[in-house]
Amino acid sequence: MAEPIVLHGQRAWLKQYGPGGRALASAVLTWISRRFQLDALRPPPHRGGDAARDVEMRRLAELKAQDVNVPEVIGSGRATLVLCDNGPSLASCLRAADEGGCDELVVLAMRAIEQAHRNGAYFGQPLPRNMTYDGRAIGFIDFEEDPLEVMDLTQAQARDWLMFAYGVAKYYRHRPGVLQALLTKGLGDERASVLAHAHAVSGRLRQLARFSLSLGYSRRAAGVSILAIHLATLRV
Repeated sequence: MAEPIVLHGQRAWLKQYGPGGRALASAVLTWISRRFQLDALRPPPHRGGDAARDVEMRRLAELKAQDVNVPEVIGSGRATLVLCDNGPSLASCLRAADEGGCDELVVLAMRAIEQAHRNGAYFGQPLPRNMTYDGRAIGFIDFEEDPLEVMDLTQAQARDWLMFAYGVAKYYRHRPGVLQALLTKGLGDERASVLAHAHAVSGRLRQLARFSLSLGYSRRAAGVSILAIHLATLRV
């Protein structure tokens, strides 16, 4: 849980790490990912307390060294971090934007992810709520899990694209072709092995994607994202 605070006249965030959990859900998702060869979707361990804080501190330091825009750690305590403010969430920016503005933000976000990948970085859950935009640069937050504990770098970077596509798909439920076009262009410089894994995983989910398109409005995002990623990586 994170809440805004004011520190020395500046906005900051107090992040507190509760007890770990999700053991049953994680076990089920792990079984499903192995059974259907969905390696990029294998859930990392979800720790709590000081362990989660320590993972986040390490990941923030790693990403900072890879020239990724992440919050500075201002202070730490028992199961707690104080982080600088990186700006409004990308989700709030997307909600406030018109279609053209939404497309521009998505392009900026994809460039930031692709650049980070070129530097060897990975994120885990680059969903719009875990990204920021201050009017100048895309930032990334929320790193108490580490995908490399259960997968390799290629799979982790493929996971980033699958998660990102899912996160922005809700803004393209009536424009799936636009999302596919943006992804096709944005993925142009990504490593072939990453694209191949994203293509393979999304291919195994195509039946589920088509089924979700027949469900209610709020559930179309999963189908839109899976099919968009699959078609965007078709060239590999």
